[in-house]
Amino acid sequence: MIKGFKRLITIALCSAIGAGLGGCSGGASDSIASGQGAAGEAVILPQDKDGWVATWVGATLNSSEDILPKSPTLEQSTCRMQFKASMGGERVRLSFSNEYGEELLPPRSDMELKSVHIARLVKPGSPEIVPESDTKVTFSGSESVTIPSGEIVTSDEIDFVIEDLEYIAVTVSFGSVPEFPACHREADCASWVAQGEKQGESFTPEAWMWSYFSFFRADVWAKAGECSLVCFGDSITDGSVSTFNGFDAWPDLLAESLILDGRRISVVNSAIAGNAVTGGWGVAARDRFERDVISVPGVRYAVILIGTNDIPGAQTDISQQLIDEYRAMIDACHSHGIKVLAGTITPFMSNEWWASELHEGIRTSVNDWIMSGDSGFDGYIDFSSALSDPERPDCLFPEYDSGDGLHPSVAGHRRMGEAAIEAVGEFLNGL
Repeated sequence: MIKGFKRLITIALCSAIGAGLGGCSGGASDSIASGQGAAGEAVILPQDKDGWVATWVGATLNSSEDILPKSPTLEQSTCRMQFKASMGGERVRLSFSNEYGEELLPPRSDMELKSVHIARLVKPGSPEIVPESDTKVTFSGSESVTIPSGEIVTSDEIDFVIEDLEYIAVTVSFGSVPEFPACHREADCASWVAQGEKQGESFTPEAWMWSYFSFFRADVWAKAGECSLVCFGDSITDGSVSTFNGFDAWPDLLAESLILDGRRISVVNSAIAGNAVTGGWGVAARDRFERDVISVPGVRYAVILIGTNDIPGAQTDISQQLIDEYRAMIDACHSHGIKVLAGTITPFMSNEWWASELHEGIRTSVNDWIMSGDSGFDGYIDFSSALSDPERPDCLFPEYDSGDGLHPSVAGHRRMGEAAIEAVGEFLNGL
C-alpha cells in the first residue's frame, strides 16, 4: 500500500514539473563555473592524510504542508531518522540545516535542536535502537543548538564507531521549528515522530513520515586514501519507487558493491526527487551543485544523472542548453580535482507527459553527446541502454518499468545498479 501510494505521489510530481518548466536558460550557470555556493569551498581529502568523508547525504529543500507530521508536529517533539552508512569510521559528525528559514518571519525562522543522539538500529524500518549504543551528540560542547535562519550547523566530532553498510538512527528532539523546515522530501524510508523528548529509548511512534527533517549529512573520520563518490540527480537517483525501507536504489547497490569489493569509497546520494538542471523541486541542480557535490567532504568522484525533468516543458530543442550546463558542472568538478561520470538519460516515451518527438530528440541528442569522445566527462554509465526495451528503445523494458513509463521499478534499480557497478569498476581499474 505504501509503495503504491508513493508511486501516485511521484507521478503527480512529475506531472507538475512537466507542466511548469519552460526550458533551460541560454548559458551555463555562473555559480557553478565560478565555484561559489552557500556551503563554501570544497573539502577534498588529500590522499596522504586522514580526514572527514561523507558516509551519507540527504540533500535538503524547503518542505510543504503535505509532508509534515500533524499529530504531533515536529515542534516540541522527537523525530528518529534512519540511514544506511556507506563506509564506516571510528568518529562521526552530523550536519543539520535551516537553510530555508529565511523565507519566514521571526520568531519562527530559527530552528532549535534541544538534543541529538546517534545509535545503532536493531533493523531497518523499525524505530528500535540498540540501547547501549545510544550516544549524545554535542555542538561546541552543548547538548542543544539553535540554527539561525539560512544556516547549516555541524556537530562536534563524536566517538562513535560506525561499521561499513551499517544502519544508524539519528534522533532529534526539536524545540522551536520554522513553519516549513528544511527537509529531504522523499527518503524512501520511514522517520518516526513522538511528542516530547524520547532520547535513548525504542519509543512507539505516534506518527511516521518518509522525509528527513533538518538532518542532511553524516561524516566519518577516514583513513588516508579513503574518499567519497557523489551520485547527483533527480528521483531516478533519489530512489523513487525503490523498496520502502529497503535501501535498494541504484546508488545503494553501487555503495554495497564497492565496499564488498574492498574499495574504500563511500557512495552518497545527493539527488532530489523532482529536481531539474534549471528548476523543478528545490534549488535548481545547477545552483545546488556546489553544496551537493563540490563541497561534500572527501569527494573524489561524482556521477551526474540529471536533466529528465527539464525536458517535458520544453517547446524547442534545449539540448545545447543542457549540454552547456553539464560542461559547467564538469569544469567545476575538474577544478576541484573530482573525476566526473555521466549517466545517460533513461527512456520515457511511454509516459504521457514526457512523450513527444521533440522531447525524445532532446534526450537522444544529450545522450549522444555524453557518450561522445569530446564531452569532457571522465566516463559514462549507459543507463538508457540498460533499461530500454530492445523492441522499442525509447521506452523502458516492461520489467524495469514501475508503471508510469518513467521511473524504474525495483528490478529497474537493480539493473541500473548492475550497470553502475560495471562502469564504475572499469573506470576505477583504469585509473
